[in-house]
Amino acid sequence: MFDTLDVWERLAIIGGVAVFMAIVIIIVACVVCPLGCLYPYCFGAKDTNEEKNAVPLNYYGSTIGQPYQLQPMADQSRSFWNVSSPSGKDTDTSDWSDADIIEMKQDRSKRDGVRSSSSSPEAPSSPTLYIYQEARLAFGLMYDRVDGKLNIRVVKLTNFSATEPHGAMTPYVKVRLYHTPKHFFTFRGKPGREQLINNLDVEFQTKILRRCDDPVFNELFIVTIDVNDIAAYTIKLLVCDFDKYSRHIVVGEITVSLADVEWLTETEVEFDEQLQPPLDENLGEVLVALMYLPTAEKLSLTVVKAHGLKVMENKKGTADTVIKTALMLDGRVTKRAKTSVWPGDVNPVFNDTTTFDVPHSQLDKVYFSITVLHQEKSSSGQKDSRRLIGRLYLGLNFDADAHAQWREMMNNPRKQVTCWHRIQS
Repeated sequence: MFDTLDVWERLAIIGGVAVFMAIVIIIVACVVCPLGCLYPYCFGAKDTNEEKNAVPLNYYGSTIGQPYQLQPMADQSRSFWNVSSPSGKDTDTSDWSDADIIEMKQDRSKRDGVRSSSSSPEAPSSPTLYIYQEARLAFGLMYDRVDGKLNIRVVKLTNFSATEPHGAMTPYVKVRLYHTPKHFFTFRGKPGREQLINNLDVEFQTKILRRCDDPVFNELFIVTIDVNDIAAYTIKLLVCDFDKYSRHIVVGEITVSLADVEWLTETEVEFDEQLQPPLDENLGEVLVALMYLPTAEKLSLTVVKAHGLKVMENKKGTADTVIKTALMLDGRVTKRAKTSVWPGDVNPVFNDTTTFDVPHSQLDKVYFSITVLHQEKSSSGQKDSRRLIGRLYLGLNFDADAHAQWREMMNNPRKQVTCWHRIQS
C-alpha cells in the first residue's frame, strides 16, 4: 500500500512520524531530567525535593564556621547572664538529640509588605496606610562656586506627629549624597534607584529629637564638590525613627537631583517638599532556624542560607557575604557571632550555628540583630573592608514573621523552627 502513494504523500507520512517521535523524546526528557518542567510531577521526585530543601539538624554546641561539630558542654560560658543554676543544666544534651524541625508556612511569592505566615493573633502588623501623607520637610541648598562648597541645611518637619499607631516616634533625618559617574552613553534624566544605591558618596545625620511633633532641626552640613561635577550628584533625605530596639526605620524620603536646581549666587534655594513613601528595596532573604532548650537554658540560632542577595560586585554579579549576629537585651549587645565568608555567590549556604545562654525568664525580652555584609578583599595588605547589604531583627516586638517564629520556638521547645526573613535596608 505504501508503494501506491506518490512522493509527497510519503514525505508527509515520514514527517508526521518524525514530529511525533520528537514530541515523545521531549516529554521523556522533561520527565527524566531534574531541570525539566515535568520532573516535579514524576514518581518519587517530591520526596527528593523535600530532602534537598530540608534544614539539616545541628548538634548542640556547634560553633560558627564548623557546623555539626559536637563539643564538650564544659566549654560553654554562662558569664553573660550570671544566673546560678544546678551543674546538671550545662551538661544536659538530651534535649538536643531528639530535636525536630518545624518549617514556618509562608508565601514567598509575595514581595510587597509583610508576607503571610502562621503567626498568632498577637503578632504586630505593619500599617497598610502610609500615615505621613501630609508631612513635609523644609530644607535649603546653597552652592559656593568659588570655594566649591555645597551647604545642606535641614530645617524642620511640618504636619508631622510624634504619635503613630504603634507608639511614639523619635524622628531624625539622614542626608545621603549620591554621585552618579558619567558614561559615554548616559542619557540625561533622573538616575534609577539601583544606580543611586550603588553610588553612595557621603552620609550625614541630624540629632535625634524624642517625642516631638513638628521637630525643628536647623542643622547645616557642608560638602566639597567640584563646580564641573555638581550636576552628577543627587541628594536623598530620609526621615527616620529610632526606637528602643536600636532599629532605624525609614518613614519617608525626598530625592532631589542637583542637575535640576537653579542655583543663585550666594543665595540659599529653599525647598518645602512632601514626604514620599520609602522605597522597598529588594535586598534578598535569609533562612534562619531557632531552637530553645529549656533544661539547659540554651538558645541556638542557625543561619542556614540566603537567597537573592543584592549584587555588590557588578562586574562579577556576585557578593562575598558574611552574616554577623548579635544577641540584644534592652538595646545592649550581650554576645556577638559571625559566619564564615561565602565568596562569589548571591545564594550562599552557611549552616552555621551559635548557641547563647538565655534564662527562660529573659526569653521574651531578648532579640537578635542580624547584619548581612559584603566583605571586600584589600589588595594592599590592609584589613578587608565591609559594605552593608541590610539587616533584619528576630524577636517578639518585630514584624509578623519574626514574632511568629519566636512564638513558635517558645511554644515548641527542643524543636528547630525555620523561617525566611526579608532583609531590610
